[in-house]
Amino acid sequence: MPPALAEVGKPLATDVQLQCLRFSPCGKFLVGGGVDGNVRRWSVDGEGSTALPSLTGHNGWVGALAFAREPATLFTGDSWGRLIAWDYAATEPKKLWQVAAAHVGWLRQLAVSHDGRTVATVGADARWRLWDAKTGEKKAEQTATRELYSVAFHPDGTLVTGDLHGTISAWDANRKLLRSFDAGEMYKLDRIQDVGGVRRLGFDAAGKVLFAAGCEPKGGAFVQAIPLLIAFDWVTGKRLHVWKGANDNEGILHDFAVLPTGGVLAVTSGQPGNGKLLLWQPGEAKPSFETTKLPNCHAVTVHPDGVRVAVAATNANSSGNGKV
Repeated sequence: MPPALAEVGKPLATDVQLQCLRFSPCGKFLVGGGVDGNVRRWSVDGEGSTALPSLTGHNGWVGALAFAREPATLFTGDSWGRLIAWDYAATEPKKLWQVAAAHVGWLRQLAVSHDGRTVATVGADARWRLWDAKTGEKKAEQTATRELYSVAFHPDGTLVTGDLHGTISAWDANRKLLRSFDAGEMYKLDRIQDVGGVRRLGFDAAGKVLFAAGCEPKGGAFVQAIPLLIAFDWVTGKRLHVWKGANDNEGILHDFAVLPTGGVLAVTSGQPGNGKLLLWQPGEAKPSFETTKLPNCHAVTVHPDGVRVAVAATNANSSGNGKV
C-alpha cells in the first residue's frame, strides 16, 4: 500500500447513511448496511461500479455485516436484533434463513469463523451467541457482565468480544473465559450516561496482534471523544502500540482494516463535519497518510486485490445522507 491514497472516480451517492461496508471475498460486490433497514449493493467487477437492487427485510439500522467465502453467503444484523443470511451472489439474491430476535435489542456486531461454519453475534443484551452458518440454528450462548459492542474470531477459532467498559474477553469453544485484555480508557461514566466501548476488534494476518478500536471519551450527551486504536500482543496481552487522535472533536474510531503489510487503515467520526480516513503503521507516532475530505466516516473496507479501498461517509451539513 502506497503512503498516500488517490480517489478514483466519483463518490457513490446514497440517500441514507451507511453504518457498515464490505467488499465480498470474490471481489465482485460492494455491500453496505443503511439506517433505513436496507442493504445496498454495487457490482464492482472491473474498474467501474453499478448499483444493484437492495436487499430488504430488516426493520432497524443495519449496522453489522460479514461474508462467508464458501458457500458464498452474506450475514447482516440490525438494531432490532434481527439476523439474516443471504445468498447474495445469485442472479436473484434471496434469504437463506433469518432469526427475528437473535438479540433483545441492538445486534451490535457479527463475525464469521475462518472455516465459514459459525456466525458469532453480540448485542446490547450483554450476550454473545454462536449460530450455524448453514441453518441458523443456535449453537451456543454466554452472558457477559456488560453490553457487548464488538466480536472477532482468532485464526485458531478463539472468540473475542469487547464490551462497553473497555474489557476484551477471549472465550474457548466451551464458553470458558480464557483471559482478558484491558482497554479501560475506552469508557467513561459522564453524569448518568455511559460513553465509549470497544467498537471494533480484529487481528493481523498471522494472528499475533489483536487490534481494538474505540475512543477515549471526554464527555457525554453531545459526545466529545478522542479516537483510539490499541495493538495487543495476543499471547502475552501486553500493549504493543497505541495511536490516539489529536483532540476530542474527532470522536470515535469506528472501523479499521489490517493490511498484509501490517499497516492499519482506519476511519473516525466526531462532531458534525469531523472525521478522517488514516493509514497508520503500528509503532509510528503519526499516521503516514490522513485526509479529512470524508467527514463522519463509519466504515472502511479493502478490496481483495489489495489496491482498492472504499469508505462509507456522511455528507457534511446534511440530514444523514451518505456517500461511498
